[in-house]
Amino acid sequence: MGKEEKKEVVKEVKDKIDRASCICFTNYKGLSAPRINELRRTLATKNAEMKVFKNRLILLALKEKSLDKLSRFVNGPMALIFAYDDPLQPLKIISDFRKGDKKPIVNGGYIDGDIFDAQSFVKLASLPSKEEMYKKMIGSLSSPLNKMVYILSGIPMKLLSVLSLLLKQKEE
Repeated sequence: MGKEEKKEVVKEVKDKIDRASCICFTNYKGLSAPRINELRRTLATKNAEMKVFKNRLILLALKEKSLDKLSRFVNGPMALIFAYDDPLQPLKIISDFRKGDKKPIVNGGYIDGDIFDAQSFVKLASLPSKEEMYKKMIGSLSSPLNKMVYILSGIPMKLLSVLSLLLKQKEE
């Protein structure tokens, strides 16, 4: 790889870092090519991607982006996973993907300015997604309103039953 090609790769890595809401550093050692392709396809459905770069070029891009703290995650056969929408979605995908053979190994990552390590990965992957959080929030906000509507609708029903009893008494 020539000097110009290396500069282009570093530029590509920096561009992806700029666009990503989450970067996950994974060691893909021991994964077969079909499994890697399966992971890539799954990530692509959630607007995320998995790319393999040379470690030296990753380190150079991190240095140029002033993200030297992330260099500790770059070791072994390295693949970077970039999430462009929901930062937790790729972590959930990787977590589900790892259930069988514990691969790929997650070294750590970066979410919107915060660094996470391998232990934090497990906690982050178990958090509900934005959509799930919105649903829970809407459910908790609408629950009191539904109860209030039920209670308020009961008052006219009781009034009608009292009036109908009065009407029956008057007729007798």
